[in-house]
Amino acid sequence: MRSPSSHRDGASLLLLRWTRQFCLELDQPLPLAAQHIPIPPALERAVPRRQTQFRAGRYCALRAMEALDPRLARHKVERSTTGAPAWPPGITGSITHTDDFASAAVASTAEVASLGIDTERVLSAEQARDVGDVVASSSELQHCHAAGITPLGGLTLVFSAKESIFKCLHPLVGRMFEFHDVRLVSVDVATQTFRAEIVTTLGSDFSAGTFLEGRFALEGHRMHTGISIETPEAFRNQGRSSS
Repeated sequence: MRSPSSHRDGASLLLLRWTRQFCLELDQPLPLAAQHIPIPPALERAVPRRQTQFRAGRYCALRAMEALDPRLARHKVERSTTGAPAWPPGITGSITHTDDFASAAVASTAEVASLGIDTERVLSAEQARDVGDVVASSSELQHCHAAGITPLGGLTLVFSAKESIFKCLHPLVGRMFEFHDVRLVSVDVATQTFRAEIVTTLGSDFSAGTFLEGRFALEGHRMHTGISIETPEAFRNQGRSSS
């Protein structure tokens, strides 16, 4: 079981400025502190594996917040009415998990307005047939193919990238949106970045034609993606520090 991710981990390679991240492998029992994290009422009847994933995600979130600011170590990450994490004031973050992996990333809202991360197991051929037409267009898959990514890896990248974008934008726009409301327009393996365009206006700050950039990393059977929206103040501070 891993403690804080090393730079060799794909999940930590995609992390953006201002953020802190913590990852866990779920092939061993959870740390004792994670085992004592309360299960919310909505998950009390869930299968044990789902409860383990919940606890692992919340544990990662607590450790990531502690890395960001030790004073946050005792804060809880509650579950909102929508099922999304309810972060402490001044904190934004995102949690993801698969059957065998969990991760969380957090940042201060002074620098990051919102962020989203996602990890997926690379889709099987059967899964690709089930979801391919819903998740990705032929042009999106062609961008992945042109970048040298396998068909299944490319579809997984598009799926995961859009999941990260949804997690990032949903708190800012306050509405649901679909896979086809955002499209990937470029993929760069050398820099491990993707570029996406908002197709359907989601809000005053995220109108159709707005471009977003995120990061991705393929680690064995896992595809990691992440995206963040920095605050204007963060941009100004970055400009001063580099001048």
